[in-house]
Amino acid sequence: MAVHISGVIFDEEQRTLKNDSQTRKLEPKVFSLLITLLAANGKIVTRNQLIVEVWNNRVVGEGAINRTVSLLRNHFSALTNENIIETVPTQGYRLVATVTNTDISHDEMPVEQKVAFKSPSFKKPVRNIKKASIIAIIIALLLTTLFSTLFKVENLITPNKLSLVSAPLIGLQGREYKLSATQSGGLILFHHLDEDDRQSVYLYDTKTHTQNSVLTNSLATISADGEYIVYATHIDEQCLISTYHVHTKKKQFLFSCDEFPTSLAWGENNTFYFNKRFSKSHPYQVYSYNINTSRLRQITNPSSKNNTKGDFDFSYNNHSNQLAIVRYISENDSKIIIKNEEEKLNEYVVNLRVKSLVWHSKNNTLVIANNNTIFSLEAASGEYYSIKKLDFTINSLAIIPAKLNASLLVSSLNVVSEIVKYNTINSSQHVWQQSARTELLPRMRANIQTFLSTRYKSHHFWRVKNDEAQLIDIDLPFDLQFVRYELSDDGSRILFTKHGDVFELDLNKNAYQKVFTKNHNSYVANYDAQNNIIYSTNASGQWQLWLYQRSTDTHSQLTLNGGYSGRIVDQYLYYSKFNVDGLWRKNLTTTSEELVIKNFNRINWLNWQLIDHQLYFYREATGIWTFNINTQKENLIMPKPDGFVHQYTVAPDQQHIFWVRLKTIQGDIYQYTF
Repeated sequence: MAVHISGVIFDEEQRTLKNDSQTRKLEPKVFSLLITLLAANGKIVTRNQLIVEVWNNRVVGEGAINRTVSLLRNHFSALTNENIIETVPTQGYRLVATVTNTDISHDEMPVEQKVAFKSPSFKKPVRNIKKASIIAIIIALLLTTLFSTLFKVENLITPNKLSLVSAPLIGLQGREYKLSATQSGGLILFHHLDEDDRQSVYLYDTKTHTQNSVLTNSLATISADGEYIVYATHIDEQCLISTYHVHTKKKQFLFSCDEFPTSLAWGENNTFYFNKRFSKSHPYQVYSYNINTSRLRQITNPSSKNNTKGDFDFSYNNHSNQLAIVRYISENDSKIIIKNEEEKLNEYVVNLRVKSLVWHSKNNTLVIANNNTIFSLEAASGEYYSIKKLDFTINSLAIIPAKLNASLLVSSLNVVSEIVKYNTINSSQHVWQQSARTELLPRMRANIQTFLSTRYKSHHFWRVKNDEAQLIDIDLPFDLQFVRYELSDDGSRILFTKHGDVFELDLNKNAYQKVFTKNHNSYVANYDAQNNIIYSTNASGQWQLWLYQRSTDTHSQLTLNGGYSGRIVDQYLYYSKFNVDGLWRKNLTTTSEELVIKNFNRINWLNWQLIDHQLYFYREATGIWTFNINTQKENLIMPKPDGFVHQYTVAPDQQHIFWVRLKTIQGDIYQYTF
């Protein structure tokens, strides 16, 4: 059956949305969400209803629902300019589009034969299908439980059967992270960062409950038999990969690495896996190295377009000799790739920002985790479901095998930051905003002060009045994590990008809108003096800067040789580039460009400012500098303080800098049994 939704054809059988020029394939949960919204016949669908209809009563967090709704919205926004889904604050969602039901194409269909969706002819079968599906699932679960009991099937992970053993198993002062364990479960390797930022690698003996430091300033993992540790470390600013023999404590250098890996994993026959990238503008790729033969092999080759994180984590299955790899897709989506050394076996896109994964020790199942929820994913089908929601941020996972019940190790992460107000005249400072959560990205224009914080549920915008923080309570269809934003000159509007679209939030009306009706794959967006939008996009394959003019609703390209974050002053465009350090300038009427500041790190795209011809930027080794674009003289105005995480803003009076200070990160290791 084909259904027209504001001119977009929904093919239920093919699970696609399409218009005259393109087709979008719907993910399973997104498809179920659309079916549920259609069946509601324009009525509000609550989150509880979505949990029942779309997630089959499985426990899911708000983030999963928000991401699925956002994915559906993104599919429609690529095909039509009309608003399809309405968020009803504190209640749920509803379909607000014009819907007609037909089995032939829109062009061939006579007007008098177009039947409105509000007739029950479509609604009832959908409900029956949903009810039948639920009944079938219940029967299947009952049969599975029965046969599991009769035949003592031990390799099934039952939903919501993850039980805490101790709280915590390991809890040193500071934080523990990046776990691995031996096949027998006798040794657990973990990394530890103390309150003075000193890093060590520990081995924990599960029989004696003692831990010993074996390495420092390293990333490491232990082999399944517990004989060796492979580790990466820096010596004289050079990245080196070596092995450490657990019993003899001898170290053996293997080879130099281009850049420090983010993950290591042992395989079979003295083979281990690691990832590397050639620069920050390239994605991580997975490699294998055999110690016996010194053979280095490239395992994955992700595209660098739209993806500079690449393959950042992986886990090896000692039973099937398969490697599971997490590939970054977007802030809300990840790809799970299952492969061996020779070929890719399966790959699945999950609507999660996967942070860690590990193979279950007894079956072909993966345990994956996003920010605070643990999921089980069937490697053969790609189906996944929640098995435990935790009340802390998850950092990494590891499995301890056992004859009866395997254990899952989870390292927690508690990040706390505060915003400090610094006086550039007398160098005094004091804490401006603090909580037990993270305070991020301060911004100031006119007399308006804003920042991002997680003090209420997840990331939200906050506004400060009389030094008191007030929540900007606007229901957005996505989380604001990893959002960089800009305030308008009068402080009345917030400009930010999400999923490649540019959004503007009106603080006076408590409402938001998408600035562009067409997806331009935008990322960094700034205002110009006329409140037009300077934005970067890599739609052409290379990051360039464009200008969107509101009055004419037109887009014009500003750069030809690269551009990432730009601001216009008089007749000049000042801008940074994505993969080259430096601040550049070009006349808006010419194509030639000149390098203005050579020692200008690319990380400045996040915060750099121009106020009355004074340019403010950050240098990693020293602190915050000012550069006069008329005289080209520069001065250090705030030395780099302890805990500085290069998030700051300069107040309009240019006498105060508000910067983010990272406080001590805490984290422990918890043990759960399946």
